[in-house]
Amino acid sequence: MSDQHNHQRYEELEAGYILGDLVAAEIKEWKDLSKLFSSENDISLELTASAIETEFLQYQGAVVPENLLAALHLGKAQFINEANEETQSEDTIIRPSIWNKVFAAPQTAWAVAAALAILLVINAVLPNSQKTPDPAIAASPIPAMEARDKLINQATDIVELEFSGGKQYEGMAGKVVWSDKLQEGYMTFTNLASNDPKINQYQLWIVDPTRDEKPVDGGVFDIPSGGEPMVIPINNPLIVTAPKAFVITLEQPGGVVVSKQDIVVASTANS
Repeated sequence: MSDQHNHQRYEELEAGYILGDLVAAEIKEWKDLSKLFSSENDISLELTASAIETEFLQYQGAVVPENLLAALHLGKAQFINEANEETQSEDTIIRPSIWNKVFAAPQTAWAVAAALAILLVINAVLPNSQKTPDPAIAASPIPAMEARDKLINQATDIVELEFSGGKQYEGMAGKVVWSDKLQEGYMTFTNLASNDPKINQYQLWIVDPTRDEKPVDGGVFDIPSGGEPMVIPINNPLIVTAPKAFVITLEQPGGVVVSKQDIVVASTANS
């Protein structure tokens, strides 16, 4: 075989050896070829970068101080300069295997030490970063019932209106609380029939005469089976400044832009 072919084969086996997917015969072939060929580039920097990158994956979103970044850039520049000064002449013919070269090179020891030092600094300046999210931090938003009670206690412009059920929904009861200043509100229902989201969904409409004659879409929602009281947050995409009525209709999955109000489930008493 030609030297070029052998070199190509060596690179293929080298990649396979690094990945750990060579069979016994290929490992023997790799060992034989490794005596003839070796990498021309020192890879200590790559090893260090990989170690640092792997460690950094657990700190997604964390902010590293500017002085630490400056120190890292300075160290990188000094390392590259030192490596260039130690480059051997073209007459050098000693070619140890790539792994012998990696572990024997003085730059490797420096790079590993630098990586460890950097990781220690990172752990020191980012003490609150964790590999496993704290359940309290990763928890879902505040439950609707708790958020409703908080709104009632804090808002100074709370509006409370009672719902009355339409035909076929006369047994339901509910009320809505709303704050213009916070643009936040919640509906509470009791005995409202459950729905199948694949067939239809409830949709809220907010009547605000200060805007125009069309009611504002307050979002779609579902009521699960069980008959327990439900608290539903209002999801209004537009600003509502003076709501006079809240109306609930039964619509197709995903809701509609303009309701025909074929099925009016409930509305506030003064609508």
